[in-house]
Amino acid sequence: MNPKWIYAIFGIVLLSGMAFAISGATVGTEVERGKWAGNTSGSVTTEGGNVSGVNVSAGVSTEKWASFYGDVVGSIVLADTSANQVYSWTWATTDGGEVCVTTDSAFDWASTQAAAGADIDTAFGFTAADADSGTSTTTSACTVDLDDVAAAVTTVGVVLDSTFQTCYVSDIASPAVENDLAFCVDINGAGTNYNSEAADYEVMVPTGNGPTDTETYYFFVELN
Repeated sequence: MNPKWIYAIFGIVLLSGMAFAISGATVGTEVERGKWAGNTSGSVTTEGGNVSGVNVSAGVSTEKWASFYGDVVGSIVLADTSANQVYSWTWATTDGGEVCVTTDSAFDWASTQAAAGADIDTAFGFTAADADSGTSTTTSACTVDLDDVAAAVTTVGVVLDSTFQTCYVSDIASPAVENDLAFCVDINGAGTNYNSEAADYEVMVPTGNGPTDTETYYFFVELN
């Protein structure tokens, strides 16, 4: 699955006296950046009778992971619908928040709890011993602090080659399928992505383990 540019417009709505701290996000223009095809094949010329020692090196694209990055624009409103607003508060990236993505459009954010790299391997069918498995990709401790959850969730994740870190979470004690998992990142208005470009978020997510497999991810946001 190719890395993608996502420009998202996010908001929080107060309905019937209930505050939904984390909300579904509208996804804007998508620009695909492409998938690396790997190194160009090198060659050696030889002839009969030669015995040649040839050291080789290679880089290949993972089939297990993809990434999203982009900007975040949003506001906090008092309204009964997006069109009928009583009042709107300006939100800026410096106020902070989180972007979370999951294959489950009805993820239970109130039940968010820690997940592990091994849970990714189970849910997505990865072999734990592979260099790019969920277990192998887990690199650090990670904290997710969502208002929907009673306390901050201490979990694990992966530090990206940028200014961002992806945290693994679940909405069930023993995650076993893809919809049990979500992947969250703190919004950073001064952040830069893998390509040293300005970005408010960047998140890495697992995908189906095959060259033609695809995944549909749903975007959620919390604005502080």
